[in-house]
Amino acid sequence: MAKPDQFRLRWKGAVTGPFALARISEMLRAGEISLVHNIEVNGAWITVREYFRTLGLSRGSLLPPIAPLAARDDPDSPPPPPGAPGTTPTSATPLAPNTSAAGEALERNVREGYLWCGSTFLFPPLFAVVVPLWEATVGMLQPYSKYTLFIFATLLGCSLPLWLVQRVGRQISHEGLAEISQSQSRLCLVLAGLGTVFWLFMFWILANARP
Repeated sequence: MAKPDQFRLRWKGAVTGPFALARISEMLRAGEISLVHNIEVNGAWITVREYFRTLGLSRGSLLPPIAPLAARDDPDSPPPPPGAPGTTPTSATPLAPNTSAAGEALERNVREGYLWCGSTFLFPPLFAVVVPLWEATVGMLQPYSKYTLFIFATLLGCSLPLWLVQRVGRQISHEGLAEISQSQSRLCLVLAGLGTVFWLFMFWILANARP
């Protein structure tokens, strides 16, 4: 299948383009767009990051190279004007620091959402540490009492990431990334369900284990 040579971009619901891939790379280097912008590929919208990964590219590979200093006969002569041969047109390219900073902050929010998704298997045992501490302080608990505390620890540990993912999802949804927010919510819901079943089974064995 032939790859398209023109792409449309979407940001906060506004669609621009089409642009050539080389132009999109220049916009990314200049900070005019970020890796979490949506790009239309074969009728589907994905992030620029995902599409560049399919091409084997990274943000570091798109940074402009550092041009070597050209030797001049007169070291006291003024520097060449912007756009002269042998100079890097970075100063002539209008940067968009606000857009770049907003895009990087949005990227951090997206990564944070996926991190909270993975924490559904980590929080239940952290909260369950209260049970052995309780027994060390007050005394041994009956198996059903111990398992009841384990149930509360499991439900709390698996539901807290859901709330955190939904909070992050509201932030990125306001920035036009509702698809990513929905996928993170579904992923966290599935992991929370699996984590609940897994830890309830493990804690049932632990609660009924003979000393």
